[in-house]
Amino acid sequence: MTSWMKAAGSVAAVVGIFVAGYQYAAALYGEDIAALREDYATRAQSLEIKYREKERTYAQSLVEAWEVRDAALARASDLSGDLDRVRLEADAARRRLSGAGPDSCKSCREQLARCADLLGRGAGLVRRGVDLSERTAIDKDAMAMIVSQ
Repeated sequence: MTSWMKAAGSVAAVVGIFVAGYQYAAALYGEDIAALREDYATRAQSLEIKYREKERTYAQSLVEAWEVRDAALARASDLSGDLDRVRLEADAARRRLSGAGPDSCKSCREQLARCADLLGRGAGLVRRGVDLSERTAIDKDAMAMIVSQ
């Protein structure tokens, strides 16, 4: 029986040492895990601050790009006033031509009336082309400004 007790005592000692070693290792791992979590939290917080700042910068650049775009569209609207003035002048010329006396050359009046009509239609097409090209250029510049930052 003594050999049985020695064996049981040895097994109990081995189990006790194993449990103590396991608890010691678990405590060390727990400290390592806590340190890693703290490090990860610190890094995550610094990255969040960094990306929030980038987000603010991008939002500000977007606002600036929209302001530039709106200013350019306002300039385009001002140019449309000049185009309206040309159209009105063409209409006035057409009215003057149609009110010419009977001694004027009929074919010249018809040609001039046709030219005035073509001038008015051309002015309308120019206006549409200018609006389209300016909007495209303004949007392209705004996107380029946003992407470049």
